[in-house]
Amino acid sequence: MTGSFSVDRILVVTDSPGRLRGHERLAAVLASRPGRRVTLTVAAPGDPTGLRSALAELAPAAAPGRDWDIRVAAPAGPIESLLADHQALVPVGAPDDGRLIIRAWQRGLCVVNSPEQARTIAGFSDDYHDESFAKPWFSVMEGDPVVVTNPQRITLDYGARINPRAVIHNECEIRIGRGSLLGADAELNLFSARFVMGQFCHTSSYLAAIGSRHTLAHPSTFAVSRGAYAFLGEPADKVADIVIGNDVWIAARAMLMPGVQVADGCVVGAGSVVTKSLTEPYGIYAGNPARLIRFRFPPHVIKWLCGIQWWNWPTRKLWEARRFFTTDIADKSEEELWRLIER
Repeated sequence: MTGSFSVDRILVVTDSPGRLRGHERLAAVLASRPGRRVTLTVAAPGDPTGLRSALAELAPAAAPGRDWDIRVAAPAGPIESLLADHQALVPVGAPDDGRLIIRAWQRGLCVVNSPEQARTIAGFSDDYHDESFAKPWFSVMEGDPVVVTNPQRITLDYGARINPRAVIHNECEIRIGRGSLLGADAELNLFSARFVMGQFCHTSSYLAAIGSRHTLAHPSTFAVSRGAYAFLGEPADKVADIVIGNDVWIAARAMLMPGVQVADGCVVGAGSVVTKSLTEPYGIYAGNPARLIRFRFPPHVIKWLCGIQWWNWPTRKLWEARRFFTTDIADKSEEELWRLIER
């Protein structure tokens, strides 16, 4: 399917009109840039008058010129039946948010879980190129996860995917960047660490990302933070964010330890254990602990790639340069590289 994808039908779900008042993400959606008609469907129990009153309080923040078609839905069946008719979901504190968010991802919706995403979503429009799906999608969870502790703290950017059987224990932010894929059977055991994956990354199956480390200096390494014996110690002696750059490929069964960062363009070999940050762009790392084996390209090519930062290009430019991405560039001069993307 070749065409465009826009977000002009947004579903807002809450269990109480009062939750809409002062809601940062919804206010940011209403304040998004003008240019076309947008339908906002609000699904909640109770009197529609209260919903409209709560929305009116957010209206002063609305963008000038925005043509909003605001509807109040009171479906007789499950609210998730509304997902098929919308392109984005803004959850606003309903008790069943977690399950609904996962169902929205499975249908390819944008789930607005961050103010940053909310500020752009109602004005979002981009090219779309995928013939394998029946309809365009924003971000998608393919199949079922085993567990996702806090889906309301996960942001999937345009074209991001999570493959089946994910196990995600998160208390803080997870962000999967534009076009990136979290492979099948991934286990993100993050505790209170953040996990950020840049644009156009790909992790193969069985990635493990560990956000905290058991204490070694106390009498026991016991680190269970809940239950009958939680009093025995602190949950961990190190909690640190994991940050992956752009255009990173992490092969099967790799493990990322607390606090590591992975530079742009890196490859992490199968079964590697990353205990320290991988700082060399376009380096190929492998082993336990992971060490630099070699580079993907000669120095002048790496410098050129870091300079153009193609992962920030709009979709249209990526499409126009698509032959560049299937070209062996290892032996190209800088002049030849420029010709590849300018022709």
